[in-house]
Amino acid sequence: MKMRKSIAVALLMPLLLGSLTAQGEIRPGPWQTAAKIPQGWVVHNTKNYHVQSQCGMEKAKRLGDHMEVMNAVYRKMFRPDKDGAKQQTIKLFKDEVGFHAYGAPDGAAAYYSKGDREMVCYDTGKWSDEAKPADAPVTGKESPLERLARRSKRLEASMTMDLLGCAAHEGWHQYYHWLVVSQVDLPSWINEGMGDYFYTAAPKDGKGKKADLGRMFDGRLWIIQAAKRQGAMVPLEQFLKMLQRDYYSNPNVCYAQGWAFCQFLLHGAGGKYAKVIPAYVKLLCNDTRWESVQEKAFKGLDLAVMEQEFHAYVDTLKSSVPDPESEDEAEAVDAGAPKPPGGETPAGEGNGGGPGEGSGRDLGN
Repeated sequence: MKMRKSIAVALLMPLLLGSLTAQGEIRPGPWQTAAKIPQGWVVHNTKNYHVQSQCGMEKAKRLGDHMEVMNAVYRKMFRPDKDGAKQQTIKLFKDEVGFHAYGAPDGAAAYYSKGDREMVCYDTGKWSDEAKPADAPVTGKESPLERLARRSKRLEASMTMDLLGCAAHEGWHQYYHWLVVSQVDLPSWINEGMGDYFYTAAPKDGKGKKADLGRMFDGRLWIIQAAKRQGAMVPLEQFLKMLQRDYYSNPNVCYAQGWAFCQFLLHGAGGKYAKVIPAYVKLLCNDTRWESVQEKAFKGLDLAVMEQEFHAYVDTLKSSVPDPESEDEAEAVDAGAPKPPGGETPAGEGNGGGPGEGSGRDLGN
C-alpha cells in the first residue's frame, strides 16, 4: 500500500510542478484560456488587440483604447486591401525589471517581436492621457543651483518615454507586418520615422477614433535642429538608402532626421509631398524590392530641391517645451534625448535594442 502511494505521488509530482510552473510562466503570444494567464496578470480584449497587463485592468483598458484609435489611424493612412483582422497581442509589464527579464533589448521602452507576433512594453510612469503638473513659476532671481535643478528636472522628464507613445510607435510596426505579409523590410527612414510620427499622436476627445497627427516630438526636434546647425545631418540621397545597420550606427541623428523627414513629407512644402509615404507603403504590398518601390514613390521629384525645402522646414519647427539642453548644443547631438522606443543597438550586437537576436527572440523592427 505504501509502495503504491509512493508511486502515485511520484507520478503526480511532475504534473503538480508543471501546473505551478505554468501559472508563473509568462508565455509569448496570446493567452486564450484562463489557465495560461499568470498570477498578477489580467487580460483585456478589444476589437483589434489582446492586451495582457501586469498593471491592472484600468491601465489595460486605457492602453487598449489608445491602440484602437491608433489602429484606425493606421488603417486610414495605409488602407488594407483585405478584410478582417487578427487580434494583435500586447504585453504590459509593471516595471522595467520584469520587462528585461522577459527578454527586452537593452535601452528599449518597448519592442515588437515578429517571431512571437507581439508588442511588449512596460509602465514607464509617463502616460500622455494624464494631466501634466505645471512647472512652478520662477520668482525673483534664480541661483545657479536652482537653475541647474530646474533644468535637470526638465531633462529627466524629456528622457522618460511616454508609454502610449511607445505603444503607438511599435503598433505601427505591428500593423505594417500584418499589412505586408511578405515580411518585406522597410528602409529605416520610413520604418522608424513613421513610428516616431505616430508616437506623438493624441486621440481627439469626443471625436471617435480620430487623433491629432503631426504634433512635435520635442526630443527629436532639439537634436535635428542642433544637427543642422552643426552640419551633421545625413545627405538626403544617402539617408533614403540607409538600411538598419547604417541607421543604427548614428542613431540619435538618424532617428531625429527620420521623424523630421516624415513630418516634412506629410505636413510641409504646402502638402505637395503628402502622398509619397502612403504610396510607398501601398507599393510595398505588391513589390518586395524596396529599391524599385522607392524609385516609383519619388519619381519625378528633384531630391536636391526637396532637401533644400526639408532643411528650411526644420528651421520653422517650434518645440512645445523649452529645450533643457539649449546651452549644451553639442551634448544634445551626442547624448540624445530621448532614446528610441525600440532601442538603438544594431542587430547581433549584445542584447541589441534594435531588431535582432539579442535575447534569443526574433525582435521586430
